[in-house]
Amino acid sequence: MEQAIGQEPHAAGGPVGTEIDLKAVVVSRAVRDLLQPHGFRPRDIGSGVGGGMAWNRRGGDDTHEMITCNGRLSGDPDRSDWTAGRYGNRGGFVEVTGLTLRGALDAVAVLPRPVRVDGSLAEGIYPSLEDALDDIA
Repeated sequence: MEQAIGQEPHAAGGPVGTEIDLKAVVVSRAVRDLLQPHGFRPRDIGSGVGGGMAWNRRGGDDTHEMITCNGRLSGDPDRSDWTAGRYGNRGGFVEVTGLTLRGALDAVAVLPRPVRVDGSLAEGIYPSLEDALDDIA
């Protein structure tokens, strides 16, 4: 089974880990220029399976969004190595794997809150954006 971006539960209070000063990390200009204008900031989300580094921004609906390249902040923007996710500050997550960086930005713009119609929390890792949208709808 695939592991979520962060191995720690995404519980009340928002994202796990620690925000990092952008000046303290080595990131390609191409990646920085795509993510920073959209409000994403580097975050150390811990070590272990599924851990590492991710770009994070807060959503306006008790959620936060993260983008990572196999647990790293940088990678080839055109390779399908990126994962995008939306996480509920009270739990639940929806992640899509196998994206380009632009695809990841497109995904976080439309990924739903990780709450099903019946109010239960969703926790899923999907191979495509369409699969995620179909399952949570």
